[in-house]
Amino acid sequence: MGGVAVLLKSLGFEVSGSDSLFYPPISDQLKKFGIRTYGFSEKNVEDVDIVVVGNAVSRDNVEVQEAIAKGKKIMSYPEVINEFFGKKDFFVIAGTHGKTTTTSLVAYLLNSAGLSPSFLVGGVPINFGVSAKVGEGDVFVIEGDEYDTAFFDKKPKFWHFEPKRAIIGPIEFDHADIYTDLEHYISVFYEFSKKVKDRLVFFFSDRGNLVAERSGAKEKFSYGFDDKANFFPTEISIFDLGYKFKISNIPFQGDFSIHLFGRHNILNSIAAISLLSDIIGYDKMADIIEGFRGVRRRLEIIYETQNFCIIDDFAHHPTEIESGIRSLKDFFDVILLAFEPRSFTSRTNIHQEGYKKVFQLADAVFIGKIYREEKVPAGKKLNVKDVIDFLNSRGIHAVYSEDIALKLFEFIQSNDMFRGKKVAVVFMSSGDFYGQKEEFILFMRRKIAREIFS
Repeated sequence: MGGVAVLLKSLGFEVSGSDSLFYPPISDQLKKFGIRTYGFSEKNVEDVDIVVVGNAVSRDNVEVQEAIAKGKKIMSYPEVINEFFGKKDFFVIAGTHGKTTTTSLVAYLLNSAGLSPSFLVGGVPINFGVSAKVGEGDVFVIEGDEYDTAFFDKKPKFWHFEPKRAIIGPIEFDHADIYTDLEHYISVFYEFSKKVKDRLVFFFSDRGNLVAERSGAKEKFSYGFDDKANFFPTEISIFDLGYKFKISNIPFQGDFSIHLFGRHNILNSIAAISLLSDIIGYDKMADIIEGFRGVRRRLEIIYETQNFCIIDDFAHHPTEIESGIRSLKDFFDVILLAFEPRSFTSRTNIHQEGYKKVFQLADAVFIGKIYREEKVPAGKKLNVKDVIDFLNSRGIHAVYSEDIALKLFEFIQSNDMFRGKKVAVVFMSSGDFYGQKEEFILFMRRKIAREIFS
């Protein structure tokens, strides 16, 4: 929604917005563009012509009620995009994992090649410094979200777009608050794939293959680590804080280099390159991609000193968490995980065993307060004590606390395991983690200041 606000502002509209809470990086973006923000109040819609409603807002919201009472035009954000950008060629990036980074990369490749795309991403690409932009070119690159659209439209958001090209990344069960099971979840991707006209790039797997079979796209290409995929990486090597690799079955034999944590970003890169291979040459993309710097809050370094990094990540699904930890193990000796159960999926026990399994990959685990736990149905809440007890029984230091910053700092101060090692503290949350990241950075700055000046 913060990106939609920027697009409308760029088109010349006067834009303001309401929410229960604003936090970086989107709060910074809105301020940069002069978009006023408020808490919810019926006064905020008095003098507006259109009210754009996100899917987090219910029908009984005070502004929605006021807009209905006054006969204001109410739209969802997909309706807004189609209203003002519907004549462009949509390149839609979908899938459970990787779509924010891949969307950002597709937009970056097109933009760096001089094609000036418009884009809308569910994060802030570091190269652009903004989550959305109105470009002069014919292409609109958009992150395709499978979550529902609004209180008045329960269809998945990505059903509203008619993609000329699309990527469908890995598919795993998510959004347990609106999908009953895996089959229900996959079914919306079946319908989405049928909409793709020219080129579909999909993650090679049993699920991905089934989805792709239903697509009427003129061209279909698979990607993955599996050598049965059309495109897979070869000759992978680690350098600095990134990777070099080649891609199978393409005429270009040179290396591609990315400055990103995580082997999953090799796959994200191959997906983006495959989508655009006939638009931008492989050799040109190899030159461009090295300059891509990723997305805010996707394994983003937010503080570092010698041999020590604090990293911010949006992960909330067990697969994303596993991928993140394994990614960091390529570059760090010790991984300390701070996790906030924030999304509805992470607050429930649907992935209870999954969290127990992936948390074992970390050297210590710190679980923060469950966000709005009173909203989780009885008997379905994540059993944090069970997770903590399991990890402790496996010899992994694990605690639950509402003051994660302090617990982390105390653990680091009292432990000799860090001497001479490269250490990463990664905060994983789909929200703001109650300000604990910033508080922990403050602790570390004070510690370093004391060591320098003592």
